[in-house]
Amino acid sequence: MGHKPFIFILLLFFFSGQAFSQVPGCTDPQATNYNPEAVINDGSCLYPNTSIHPETVVNPLPESVNETSGLIYWNGGLWTHNDSGNEAVLYKLDTITGQILQTISITGAVNIDWEDIAQDDMHIYIGDFGNNEGNRTDLRIYKTAKADYPQIGDGSVPVSLIEFSYGDQTSFSRENRSNDYDCEALISFNDSLFIFTKNWVNQQTRLYGMPVQPGVYTLNPVATFNTDGLITGADMIADGSEIVLCGYKNYNPFIWLLYDFQGSNFFGGNKRRINFSGMLGTQTEGASYTYGKNVYISCEKTMINAARLFRLSTAPWTDLLPTDAGGSIPANQDIRLYPNPGQGTFRLQMNTECSDGLFTADLFSCFGQQVLSGQPVVFSECTAGLQLPPLNDGLYFLRISSAESTHTAKLMVGR
Repeated sequence: MGHKPFIFILLLFFFSGQAFSQVPGCTDPQATNYNPEAVINDGSCLYPNTSIHPETVVNPLPESVNETSGLIYWNGGLWTHNDSGNEAVLYKLDTITGQILQTISITGAVNIDWEDIAQDDMHIYIGDFGNNEGNRTDLRIYKTAKADYPQIGDGSVPVSLIEFSYGDQTSFSRENRSNDYDCEALISFNDSLFIFTKNWVNQQTRLYGMPVQPGVYTLNPVATFNTDGLITGADMIADGSEIVLCGYKNYNPFIWLLYDFQGSNFFGGNKRRINFSGMLGTQTEGASYTYGKNVYISCEKTMINAARLFRLSTAPWTDLLPTDAGGSIPANQDIRLYPNPGQGTFRLQMNTECSDGLFTADLFSCFGQQVLSGQPVVFSECTAGLQLPPLNDGLYFLRISSAESTHTAKLMVGR
């Protein structure tokens, strides 16, 4: 009996120490408010303004898909559809040429305003929930079975119906492009479908979830996020760890990357915006991961731009690189680089098998393209300087070689 207070005090210290050690904060070294003491990502990370010009893959897309609105990658191609008032048809596109490979009619469906497409292992879902005027009472998602799609050639597939309404919508008066109940973004995750609204008024997005089973559902918002722009498409990476939202503000396109979240708390992790520079008048509409972190973005035809297809990799921003106690980002135990990210001038330090003398540097992009070959690097007292030529912002892989040894590291080029 006399030992119980002592045991209680020990347990109190033990659990207090555990609680104290679980420091919340920003855990992403790329963030401006990165906290090296944090071990729990509390979603507070802030990032520097980042702009890119994504690679154009196809310009223009075929006229049949001038109003491309959603995008998924399946069965070796990109699948898309047109939006309001067009045929109830899906098109399979070649990822390199944009050529239409298959045309699939969706039997029993009507394209009132198809705005996005999503998939799981067994099904493809088509979101007929575009609602520019904010007064629709027939919002729906068409569910199709992948097993019904022909492997090659044109065809048709039947549908089942998921109907829904917004439980928080109280007014159904006509408010053309002046309401917050439009929607153009859909993803599938586990046993649920999730939609992201396109809020014309407050430039935010609300998240709603629903079952994948056919039925009639009343949805209430799960979360809200200030996207500072109109969200027009979404996709989730195959392993469920990352989401891309595409959109535009004043017809300047951007994407939001959501990652390092838990479960379906998509806004609870890191949220990073990437602006597309030099693309005014581009109405991005569809987004799809293909392999790895490679993302395709489609845009529909506008008065000043043709319908096109773009490509980028999210790896430079969403690959979470571990840091050392000093806050720099080592890629492995061979070489430490700092500053990392940097703008082209780096300091290298060997951590193992330290040797001085002449080495050569080779640099590869995250796509595997060699962008630097055989640049001399001289190590003295296990350190060296590296000056890179002008490069696009992103993730790169560095190889430092001599006749005796080879060392590798990851580095980030960016502000």
